[in-house]
Amino acid sequence: MLKKISYFHYIYISVIVLLLTAVILLSISKKEEVQELDSVEQYYQNKCDSFAVQKINLSKGQIVFIGDSITDLYPLDDYYADLDLATYNRGIGADTTSGVLNRLKVSLFDIQPSKIVLLIGTNDINGKVDNSKIIANYREILNKIKTELPNTHIYCVSIPPQNLMLETYSTIKVAETTKTILQINAQLKQMVENEVNITYVNLFS
Repeated sequence: MLKKISYFHYIYISVIVLLLTAVILLSISKKEEVQELDSVEQYYQNKCDSFAVQKINLSKGQIVFIGDSITDLYPLDDYYADLDLATYNRGIGADTTSGVLNRLKVSLFDIQPSKIVLLIGTNDINGKVDNSKIIANYREILNKIKTELPNTHIYCVSIPPQNLMLETYSTIKVAETTKTILQINAQLKQMVENEVNITYVNLFS
């Protein structure tokens, strides 16, 4: 009887320990997610603040590249230094269509570029944002640019395919995102193909 009680006592304690461990690990995971979110938001704000300071010394009528980390990490001067126009980088790592929509003034309108290269959307897809919301945001971005900068030419760049390396350090499944990317790209192309001063650039292929 004592052995039986000891056995069940052991099982009980083990279950309690496992539950406590699970709660602790979940708490740590949630805390890390919050910290990561905070760092992303802080980076976004820091970049916007930087853009606001830089605009004072920038010439109008130039070329602006705007988007997420694909643009943020793009060394424009290495490739476009020979152009007659200057190229300004307005990419922010981890940004989304909503993020671009919220910063159009400081990123574009304040410096009034003659050409805009827009590449955004992959983080929306990774964040499981509904396709209709992505397209709606994209349409609003274009409409606001056309209203504020009617003579500016916009190059809408398709969302590129994602690297399989993403699967080694994230929960992203490239086969799934590729399907969504192709759907979004098709809708983007249809949206802009008959627009004046807008060119669709098929980067995916």
